[in-house]
Amino acid sequence: MRIAIDTNVLIAALTRPGGTSARIVQAWLDERLEVVASSATIREAELVLGAGWLARMLEPKLVERLLDALRTRSFLIERPPSVRDLRLKDAGDLRLVEVAVAGGARYIVTTDREFLRARGYADVEFVTPAEFERLPENRR
Repeated sequence: MRIAIDTNVLIAALTRPGGTSARIVQAWLDERLEVVASSATIREAELVLGAGWLARMLEPKLVERLLDALRTRSFLIERPPSVRDLRLKDAGDLRLVEVAVAGGARYIVTTDREFLRARGYADVEFVTPAEFERLPENRR
């Protein structure tokens, strides 16, 4: 299954290693999931994960390992077409929708409330980590 992972889920995976987000990230690292990304979504993750309070809170090697996986183990979409008919305040969120649609992702996994209010776009559903984990196709 192909998904897009919002940066907030990556943060949760790093800060709560036993949590749902960490299990989803581990499933991707274990190649049970494919993740789509673009240079814009990777750049956002690099900026957020490597800055401020988060950088001081986490072991740099853990962050770099996750970012390296994002760069090298994601299905990269070079120039996803723009999404113009979805209203989200954060431009980074729109970039994630664009890459998910162009990359054939079935889900965007996020904890962002604004995202979740939209519930989806085109053939991509927006779900929380807990909702994603409960999907029938993940219960095998």
